[in-house]
Amino acid sequence: MSAATTEASPASARTAADRLRELFAQPGVVRIAGAHNPLGARLAERAGFDGVWSSGLEVSASQGVPDTDILTMSELLGVASSMAAAVDVPVIADCDAGYGNAHNVMNMIRRYEAAGIAAVSIEDKRFPKVNSFIPGRQELAPIGEFCGKLAAAKEAQRHPGLMVIARIEALIAGWGMDEALRRGEAYARAGADAVLIHAKCDSPEPILQFLRDWQLPTPVVVVPTTYHTITATELGEAGAKLVIYANHGLRAGITAVSDTFQAILRDDRTTGIEDSIAPLATVFDLQGMAAQKRNEAEFITPFESRARAAVVPGAEEPSAHAAVLLDHQNAALRRAGIESVSVATSADAPAQRPQDAMVLAAHTDAAGAVLELPPAQLSTTLLLSSDAYVQSEPLMRLLAARGDVTVLVDVSAGGSHRADALPLHLDSSVYDGRRLSRGNGSQVAGVGGQGADGEFAGAAVFSPQGFAALREAADKRRANGSSATLADLLVDLFEGGHRVGAVEIGSGWMELRTAADAEHAVGLLTGQGGVR
Repeated sequence: MSAATTEASPASARTAADRLRELFAQPGVVRIAGAHNPLGARLAERAGFDGVWSSGLEVSASQGVPDTDILTMSELLGVASSMAAAVDVPVIADCDAGYGNAHNVMNMIRRYEAAGIAAVSIEDKRFPKVNSFIPGRQELAPIGEFCGKLAAAKEAQRHPGLMVIARIEALIAGWGMDEALRRGEAYARAGADAVLIHAKCDSPEPILQFLRDWQLPTPVVVVPTTYHTITATELGEAGAKLVIYANHGLRAGITAVSDTFQAILRDDRTTGIEDSIAPLATVFDLQGMAAQKRNEAEFITPFESRARAAVVPGAEEPSAHAAVLLDHQNAALRRAGIESVSVATSADAPAQRPQDAMVLAAHTDAAGAVLELPPAQLSTTLLLSSDAYVQSEPLMRLLAARGDVTVLVDVSAGGSHRADALPLHLDSSVYDGRRLSRGNGSQVAGVGGQGADGEFAGAAVFSPQGFAALREAADKRRANGSSATLADLLVDLFEGGHRVGAVEIGSGWMELRTAADAEHAVGLLTGQGGVR
């Protein structure tokens, strides 16, 4: 398991190193690929490589500087640790010449081990080193000095899992096979967990000779950058345990990006290359957006202190004016302080998660729609029927109400209500044509029948406990095979013994039962309609 931060727990580092040691203990050759950032590491992991090589060449090139110990240990460690945090496969870090003498190496080991790195590779060059494929200066450190670095590295590690790989540069420097073998044997005796024999010849023969002549049980690592005609399987059969494809991702990326940019400039548009580049969905996938959305749904959205709103289905199909009305409704919800808006439809068309625009739902099963909303509502939830338009002022009053279930009630009709309305009896009192409620606000005292005080105005607000009760009522409806409007579910709650509070209004909303209602509402909201 990779580390979550640069200074990960020792347990994380031990786990990553144990995975690498398990790979070394298994039959067959181990293949790893170079990378210089977490995205490249994930691409290597998804391609099927056994691990990732945090390549000094790739990281330096990505920063636009030569691979000559210009970047500091902290800079290279930051990249390596970010890759270890991004993948589950082991990460092996290219640590150049150890960033100094044995003191520097000991500090390096502690830092890389804490970062969750499975292994470090140190080369036997003098600091500052020069990349092995650059002609010219390739100065080797004395054997005794480098053995001291290796012994210091093994002394510094806190847990036995971390592997220290000694990189032999004798063939790179032109010192010959005998020197390479002599150095490798000395490094193994000094405590190296593996030796890496490096070469820049076109033929694999020098590497194969080293493998034939190597007599110690210490495993051998190879890097077939220039002698690329031989397969990893063939190298494994010859005695190599780990094969590193150290810089091919970087080189492939340079070619692909260069070709893409040239094509855009040549064609003056991107149409010609769209089929050959990764879609944004792939980018989001590699970024881990799916996991982030799951975490958001579980740990962020339910715990938001802001109220949530959802538009639930009404009884009629949407009119041609739906988009205009919903723009106005969305603005009213925002002004009321609601920033998270969902669209509830039905089980056949699942609810959309919080978004910035609402779409009028044409389905009539509010019970199914409620069940499709996220179940763990740990903040206030406002449900608004799609056959009603409610302005921000009544919504703010509704959101300020206390209680588990509170509904918006229009008391302006004076007992005269449309046949398809939900009549509600309230416990408030009337004096001289004005209503007064008790200190705790009005409560619904009855549903339906003659002499009702008002009608349901299409909006209700629920505490987390109230929303849980609503879901239970919706679940019962669905289990019985019956559909229900939001008004039906509110009746179920009242008849089931739940206290239902009421916020009394006399204006600030409209019913949208017909296309004519919607047309008239749009006219009023846009200043193009008259009074009916």
